[in-house]
Amino acid sequence: MLLKILQTAFKFGGLVAPRLTGCAAYTLWTSPPRFKTPESEANTISSAEIEHHPIGGKSIATYRWGRTGPTILLVHGWSGRGTQLGPFAEALVKSGFRVVSFDAPAHGKSSGKQTNIYEIADTISALDKLYGPFRSVVTHSFGGPCLAIAMRDGMKTACVVNISPPSRTAGLVKKFTEALTIPKNVESELISCIEKNFGKNVWHDSSMENNIQHLDTPALVIHDVDDIDVPWHEGQAIARAWNEVRFIKTSKLGHRRILRDPATITATVDFIKGF
Repeated sequence: MLLKILQTAFKFGGLVAPRLTGCAAYTLWTSPPRFKTPESEANTISSAEIEHHPIGGKSIATYRWGRTGPTILLVHGWSGRGTQLGPFAEALVKSGFRVVSFDAPAHGKSSGKQTNIYEIADTISALDKLYGPFRSVVTHSFGGPCLAIAMRDGMKTACVVNISPPSRTAGLVKKFTEALTIPKNVESELISCIEKNFGKNVWHDSSMENNIQHLDTPALVIHDVDDIDVPWHEGQAIARAWNEVRFIKTSKLGHRRILRDPATITATVDFIKGF
């Protein structure tokens, strides 16, 4: 019902006030919806040490598991939360690692209503100073491009695992406008608003495919062929652009069920243990 209302509103706005409607689309674009934490994550939450840190003017919720061993950072995707990657945390702790996860700005238990790729990248860099250096970072979806910016700007880690990563920011905007059937004139105003806030080079500077091309950090990319949120060929594009990468293609897991897949978790842990 909400989707229908938004589609109608954007269609009407495109007829009477495209610029204003484009600004409204930008606000929506940078406002991740918060979903209720499912019961399946209750054990993950109860077993974590939870702290809040002031980072970038927001209160960032962090979760920690394990007390010994090298530290691994888990990074969730857009509209996700740190406890979504709980199965990875459990497996990593059993393998002798400490694990840190967090709710990105405007996500989960962290404060804020709006955020963007650069703010999340800065949060990752800040957590690296608080809890790092990290032996490895495991990302899901939008977490991949955010980590790529942090690494481009100097963050170091021994290896990286990217699960279901989108290759280009422009593609994410296109998915957003198509889902809401936003008229072309409103889409143009949305793009102008993004460029006004982040510069004309935002599409190149925020693209994961561009930001990982010169990295020499070993990486594993895992993507499912039945992912309808981020098509698997985007993960393949990341793998092709990365200098030191292994690519695993799964099936019948989609975009989120892959986070609970035993084979995916095992492949991730085994890869990290190699470093």
